[in-house]
Amino acid sequence: MKAFKSTPTVLSRGMFIGIALLVSAWQGPPAVAQDNVDKAIDAKFSKYDGKLPLWAIQPGTAPRMIDMTIYFNNMWFGAQAGNWDLARFEVYRTEEAIKGIYVVRPKRIDTVKPWAESALPALIKAIEAKDKKGFEKAYDNAIAGCNGCHAGSGGGPLKSMASFKIIRPTTPLFSNIDFKKR
Repeated sequence: MKAFKSTPTVLSRGMFIGIALLVSAWQGPPAVAQDNVDKAIDAKFSKYDGKLPLWAIQPGTAPRMIDMTIYFNNMWFGAQAGNWDLARFEVYRTEEAIKGIYVVRPKRIDTVKPWAESALPALIKAIEAKDKKGFEKAYDNAIAGCNGCHAGSGGGPLKSMASFKIIRPTTPLFSNIDFKKR
C-alpha cells in the first residue's frame, strides 16, 4: 500500500464557512449563529499566529523594505523634478508598506512605528508645501532614521542590519519613468 505524505492545509475563509455549513447540516440546525462564526473566523485571521500556514507564508519585513527603497527612490526623483503628486503618492505607498509590517511582524512595531510617526508626516508636510529644501531635510532625516534602526536591529542570519546603509539615490531605479510633472 502506498503511503501518502501529510501536508498542511491552508483553509480559505470560504472553505472554512463551507465546512462549517456542512457540519451544521449534518448535525441539524446550527447551534451558533452565522454572525458568531464570522466573528470567530475574523478573530483567528486578524491576529498574528506564526503557527498558522496562512501567516507563515506572509512576506516579512525585508520585502517591504525593498518596496520602500523603490518608493523612496521615486519620491526623491519626483520631488527633484517638482512632481509633488508623485512624491506624495510614494509616501502613501510607504505608509501602506508600514501597515503590513505592523500586521505580519508585530515584534518590529516598537522600532518601525516611532520612525513612521515622525519621518512620514515631516515628508508629507514638505511635499504639500512644495518646499524642496524642507523635503530634502525631511528625506535625509528619514533615511538617517532608517540607518539608526538598521544599526540597532538584527534579522534572519544577520547579527546586525547595519550593513544596509541607506543614502540619497543618485540614479533612478527605473529608466522608464518620466519624473516631470505633466
